[in-house]
Amino acid sequence: MQTIARQIKLGVKEGNLKYSVIDPILAGGAVTPLYENSEWVPIKPTTDNAFGMALIRWIIENRKYNNDFLSSPNYEASVSKGFNSWTNATHLVIEDQKHPNYKKMLRAEDLGLEVGKEEKDIFIVIDNARKEYARFDKATTADLLYEGKVKGPNGKEIQVRTSFAILKESAFRYEIHEYSRVCGIPEDKIEEIAKEFTSHGTKVAADGMGSTATANGSDITMIHYILMAMVGSINKKGGAITRRNSYKSTSAGPRYQLNVIPDGPKASGMRISRTGVRYEDTTEYKEKVAKGKNPYPSKMPWHPIGSASDNQGLFSIINKYPYQAKIVLNWMANPLLAVPAGARKEVIEALKSVDNVPLFISCDAYMGEMTALADYIIPDTTPYESWGLANIEGNFSGKGVTVRWPIVEPATPKLEDGRHISFETYVIDVAKKIGLPGFGDKAILDMNDNLLPLNSREDYFIRGIANMAYDEEPVADIPQEEIEMQDLENAVKDWADILTNEEWPKVLNIMARGGRFEDHGAGFEGDNHKYAYKGSVDLYIEKFATSRNSLTGEYYNGVAAWSPESFSDGSLVNDVFPETEWPFKAANCKPKFRSISMLANSSSLRDLSKHNYIELNTEDAKALGISTMDKVKVIPATGGEFIGHALVRPGIAKGTIGIAFGYGHWEYGTKGYNIEGKVQESNEFIGTGVHLMNLIDPKVNGLFGISESSTGGPGRNGGAYKVEKA
Repeated sequence: MQTIARQIKLGVKEGNLKYSVIDPILAGGAVTPLYENSEWVPIKPTTDNAFGMALIRWIIENRKYNNDFLSSPNYEASVSKGFNSWTNATHLVIEDQKHPNYKKMLRAEDLGLEVGKEEKDIFIVIDNARKEYARFDKATTADLLYEGKVKGPNGKEIQVRTSFAILKESAFRYEIHEYSRVCGIPEDKIEEIAKEFTSHGTKVAADGMGSTATANGSDITMIHYILMAMVGSINKKGGAITRRNSYKSTSAGPRYQLNVIPDGPKASGMRISRTGVRYEDTTEYKEKVAKGKNPYPSKMPWHPIGSASDNQGLFSIINKYPYQAKIVLNWMANPLLAVPAGARKEVIEALKSVDNVPLFISCDAYMGEMTALADYIIPDTTPYESWGLANIEGNFSGKGVTVRWPIVEPATPKLEDGRHISFETYVIDVAKKIGLPGFGDKAILDMNDNLLPLNSREDYFIRGIANMAYDEEPVADIPQEEIEMQDLENAVKDWADILTNEEWPKVLNIMARGGRFEDHGAGFEGDNHKYAYKGSVDLYIEKFATSRNSLTGEYYNGVAAWSPESFSDGSLVNDVFPETEWPFKAANCKPKFRSISMLANSSSLRDLSKHNYIELNTEDAKALGISTMDKVKVIPATGGEFIGHALVRPGIAKGTIGIAFGYGHWEYGTKGYNIEGKVQESNEFIGTGVHLMNLIDPKVNGLFGISESSTGGPGRNGGAYKVEKA
């Protein structure tokens, strides 16, 4: 993020970049009077999807979308017109409720068309040239707004509509002035931004961070991609490009197969976070149906979209659902502080209970809030003491992998064989002790299928660097003078046996340079990104549309929509806790000089700002009789009130409580502790400030933080709060 910020600053300074920051909090220096081409647009928390749908409506209504791009039904057709991505905008969706594939995309099989053995998902469009239905991969331009019927097998008609038509209906459900009233952004400002957004061809992008961490965050995530699809800017220079494009390292590389466990079992079982799993596929659902019972609601929410989630993992653990976690291993994480509602006393007590968690192990370099509850603590290394092969995020167009390697000896205890205790050392030794395959003397496959040892972290990471060195065109050998200048032979002497004599000069070349990187700009061929995402950018998401809310049994939308913040059963937060009584919503931000660790470790940064504030809009504060530095109390609608100092400023949207993240620690050095006679003194200044207490979900039978229903995403922003003088 820091690199992206520097690039943005340079672009604005040179006058070739303009941006709007839509945020409840003006923070971080992104918008200042020094930047003429930037603006802050305050928005009410959790209403970003209303703003986004207003933009989509304006674009469609004023026909400012790129028809050539959206009407291209496949990647090849789109590329032939100068684009570098494609969408399912023209793909037909079955809208006949009596059809067995209702809400699914229309496929060739639905029309009785023959499909090759190796072919799957042959979608159907209305070919503009022939004015009749065709396979999506056989058409160059398709009808974008078709609504009607097509004849299936035996002449039976099927009611269908394009993805774009469904999105249009969703966007046109409300007028722009209605969206404006919801999000607090004036109608003329919405239209101004929409005009600007559509006036630069494909050199425009939309993205978000905290706006998606809400109980309705899935819609705004979709909207980001839809906005760029509207102008065809995905995979284009000046638009949005793929990230983490890397050389092979810890995968099956040219030298070592580091993602292969010889003779290892395949992963199986149910993900404890309840994410990426349809409730209808669970044992609970099937058993209820077999007994003739209504399967809804499930005991706790299931989230059919998405991947593993520490947010949901924590709530599954303390509720022992869908199964009990008998051993919890926490590494390099502090979910009690990071997970919304995780800081609640009842959550902490539930996690401490041996009935819920019989064994809790944490591997950490710090005594964080989560680690302080562990039965066993494994000391871990810090960045300067450890290895890492990190992909580059979206601030670099080409391929690149950074290499982090120990430049100081770890401060953790040293074992008899000379290895220092760390997460990797712990995992390797435990795996060997219990006989887990993939560890020990015969663990790693090389390119000739020889089995090599995995007994130390270096056995793994150094071979990962070798893969990088030989991927595609191998790097050059490092000159001997560079080896001598940096004393590299001495630096790696303890690991000399890990690689061959041929490999070391190439590996040292990469280590000496901190990684392997393509030349600047090498990620583009003309205006097109070389590492393009070639899958469809879906305006209508079939998996989303055919999934149900596990509490109510109701289908999800399938397209982006203005969906107000709600609890897991669909009850609107503002209905359960009316704004007349609970007038504020909360928003977290990341402050300039703070992170979870920096607050504890850097006295100089603490001196810059000893604590955070409960930040309020000037007009809201005046109505409550609150001034800067007054002590104020924030009362969440589901309990857990907290007290802090007020900061009153116009850079907070009305109706918003702004709170910087990373403060309000109750561990992390705020308390002293004694380990084997070594006393760590307490430092009360580390615990200054407040931590935002998010809502729990009153509609769930169990202790559960407010979350987005379909994905399980955390409800970090929004909620319902009161503010009063303390």
